[in-house]
Amino acid sequence: MFFMQRIRWIIVFVAMFVSPVLSQEKRIVIPDSLLNKPVLTPKIEFVESEYDFGDFCATGADTLKNHTFTFVNKGQKPLVVLRAVSSCGCTQPTHTKDPVMPGDSGTVTVGYRGAGQLPGYFRKSITVYSNDPRSYVRIFIRGQLLVNKGKE
Repeated sequence: MFFMQRIRWIIVFVAMFVSPVLSQEKRIVIPDSLLNKPVLTPKIEFVESEYDFGDFCATGADTLKNHTFTFVNKGQKPLVVLRAVSSCGCTQPTHTKDPVMPGDSGTVTVGYRGAGQLPGYFRKSITVYSNDPRSYVRIFIRGQLLVNKGKE
């Protein structure tokens, strides 16, 4: 009995000292120098996100269509386009290689080769990767590839 009473007193004693420590809230302290300070990042914004080539044939001088998409760096840091990747081999994108300063613009030029493609409507995506925190942006081309007149 004496042993049980002693253990009870030890538990009460420990609880008195441990309980206040365990009940304290954990707080994250943000230094005043970081409060209300804007995060400076680049931001890619395209003037247009989709372009329509319209109707065209897959032969002759009309077989390769090109369009240049313009983007603006709306951020506060230099923007770097890391790569532009198309959704298929018939589309070849090229892009501005140099850093684009805040407020300046750059380009992504997309070429679509209709030769060898099936006639009909198409819509292809180009994924543009950059150092913008969003990581990537998609732009699109579309059109109607007509049947060649000699094969009708």
